[in-house]
Amino acid sequence: MNSIDSLINVPLLISMGIGLLLLLFLLIMKLRKTSHSSFIFFVVVAVVIIGAGYTLISQAYINIVFTIIISEVLLLPYVILKTFDNPKKREEKLAAKKASTQQMALEQDSASKKLIAEIEAKHQRLLDVNKELISKVSTFFSNENSMESFMEYCNKFISEKVSADGCVILLADDYDNTLAVKSLAGAFPPPYKLPDDLPHKPIRVETNLRFATFNYNDNVFGDVLTSKQASLVADSVKDPRIFQNGPEDFLRCGSYIFVPIIQQEAAIGVVALSRKPDNAKFTKEEFDTAVILVDAIATSLKPLYSFLSYAESTELNKGGDIATSYQKQLLPQKLPIIPGTSIGCFSVQTENVCGDYYDVIVSRKDRISFIMADIAGKGMNALVVMTMVRAILRLAVNTPQSASTILSWANRGICSDTSKIDHFASIALINYDSVNKEAQISTCGNNPVFIYTAADKSFKQISSPTEPMGVSKETVYTDINIKLNSGDIIATCTDGLLESLNEDGVQYSTEQLSKSIIKNCNANAKDISAKVKEDFRKYCGSAQQYDDQSLLVIKIQ
Repeated sequence: MNSIDSLINVPLLISMGIGLLLLLFLLIMKLRKTSHSSFIFFVVVAVVIIGAGYTLISQAYINIVFTIIISEVLLLPYVILKTFDNPKKREEKLAAKKASTQQMALEQDSASKKLIAEIEAKHQRLLDVNKELISKVSTFFSNENSMESFMEYCNKFISEKVSADGCVILLADDYDNTLAVKSLAGAFPPPYKLPDDLPHKPIRVETNLRFATFNYNDNVFGDVLTSKQASLVADSVKDPRIFQNGPEDFLRCGSYIFVPIIQQEAAIGVVALSRKPDNAKFTKEEFDTAVILVDAIATSLKPLYSFLSYAESTELNKGGDIATSYQKQLLPQKLPIIPGTSIGCFSVQTENVCGDYYDVIVSRKDRISFIMADIAGKGMNALVVMTMVRAILRLAVNTPQSASTILSWANRGICSDTSKIDHFASIALINYDSVNKEAQISTCGNNPVFIYTAADKSFKQISSPTEPMGVSKETVYTDINIKLNSGDIIATCTDGLLESLNEDGVQYSTEQLSKSIIKNCNANAKDISAKVKEDFRKYCGSAQQYDDQSLLVIKIQ
């Protein structure tokens, strides 16, 4: 008996080995999918292995009995289910489930196709509208007021498509952060609060709206622009953004559609459509149509903006070329020879700017007038003001008046001009008495006057910035009287020279100018100006400049 008990561990080891082998085969079947194996088999085999192992370790052989019982209990529910299972019904359920899944897939596919068809139809409408507007916009290129004419066409176009009673188109001005009305048509009750002193008469209200500008906040137009979200206002009474200016019938607000005009994710304007309160309200379909049409308007505006920009640039270049040609004729072709002095100058003209003007006028033996002027503006505008300044100064310097008085006279003449062009100028006037070697200097604006004193080798600015010419008739200028000696140098320039930048973005500056003049102080004025010009070009290199650069040098021999 004892000999048989001593061999009890052998069957336990064999049971564990067979269990592990069964578990391995079950896993292979699962992975290779050669047969469907219920999860219960894995559990039963695992229980047998664990039970046999635990019995082997504990030597309590009763455990193997419990292991057999647990395995049987685990298998029993599975066997019962399989015994009373109806394969036919199961197949019918699976078939029904499969059919249901296929039906759902078909319905989803049908819905997807319907959605795709709607999107395609929407994009096709947008393409059709874009084609119509793009082809139409080219016909406005030759119009004198291309933008205004096209806005009027767009206003009529979108009003008809949406059956609106009124339409207003506003474009944004990023410089002032305002929206300005560019086109107004039909009955459009203002959705903003009218001024308290404005009479409630149709013509006055329409005029107020036609020339109105709006900030980007505190009004419905600005809200739509900044949010970049289109808005359908079916009931304006319930919308706090709509102000009711009634009770007059023409001021009663009905339904509205507000759509931002967006180009490259930037809102550039707003289209607003209105419908009278007694008419049917705008529908969601009409709202969607309006959004599509405004998208098309935004697209068609791009070539129009490009054309207008090109036309403006071409006109500016053309005017600039003419102005440059005349500017060169206004500058002295040859500097006069003045006993006891040498004169040097240069003027580098930036393309189409034409703002700098210098002159040397020998009015009498004891007065030579040196003028350095920088005219505000560009092209033909600058040339017109330059011609006016030149004519007035050439007349005034022939009088015995002081330099400050001459500038005051010229300022009154410029301020009297009532044209719309800017007429501002910075001027340095130097009246030099070659007999007594004295200079009287007066300036307006930013043109500086410098003096190099040979006695102490110092270089300093003797002028101060003042109010430019052309601002006010009441402006008062002052005189600076200085005594000059041999070797002294007077220099004046425009701010375009001092503010020119090198490739590192650093200005040429007064300091750099003084170094160049001091370094070449023993040369004559012509050579000094040539050396400054050479130094200036070397300093700035290939950096692009945006203003004329001019210098006038006077050296006392």
